[in-house]
Amino acid sequence: MIPLSILLRTGQYDIQIAEKTVRVVVRDSAVSVSFCVDNGLIPKLAKKSPVVGLDLHSSKNGRGGRSTNSLLVLCIDDYCLVVQLKHVDKIPDNLRRFLADEKICFVGVDIDRKLSRGVPSPLSPLVCKTAVELSHLAARIRKEPSLLNDDIKALAKKVGVAKEVGISDEPADSGGSRDPRDNYEAKVFSGDELEALVFSEKEVKALALDAYVCYNIGRRLVEELLRDSSAPSSCCFFNMSITNIIKKKKCLN
Repeated sequence: MIPLSILLRTGQYDIQIAEKTVRVVVRDSAVSVSFCVDNGLIPKLAKKSPVVGLDLHSSKNGRGGRSTNSLLVLCIDDYCLVVQLKHVDKIPDNLRRFLADEKICFVGVDIDRKLSRGVPSPLSPLVCKTAVELSHLAARIRKEPSLLNDDIKALAKKVGVAKEVGISDEPADSGGSRDPRDNYEAKVFSGDELEALVFSEKEVKALALDAYVCYNIGRRLVEELLRDSSAPSSCCFFNMSITNIIKKKKCLN
């Protein structure tokens, strides 16, 4: 087994997204995940709005088996944690508490379907009570029902974070080609790729990108909500607003 002092120095990637360098940390053991929650996620959250970008990547359990989540991605500001669910020995208690914290708004894309796929049975259940679909959050805060139908790129443009997350705010050319300044590249991974022990920098960027973009959109939306001069500025107002937005508890069984 790799000594912890060395292990914690591995699996760290500095990824360039637009003009920002994002530290993405990939972890496959409970002790290293726990360290990253206490020394990465929690300190970042304390300095920012109570928003976390959330994504899950799934693979099938054997031939013909049902899909379960292989990777959990959590992003705050310029820090992302990738938990290798198929390799980690257990979920540390501090990560369970973090995901179950009802003061945090976890935002993602297609999040209900992803959460419903669950996690490998030894890790189950993993509860995330305040996970919300990004477009739902946007529509409720902006009071614009049309946003419910927007994808992540459209939301980034309408909320005003496209440039900072590497998405061009210019329309495609007449031939429908992607703007060369648009760095957002969605990638579909195979099961074998997701269950790898080690990833390349390009793969890590693709794995973390959705959660990173979701964080930035969600952060901007929540800041708008808390800046509303007609609303109380306390955290209580934010927590009540999120409770109204999220109608049911999400559980990764």
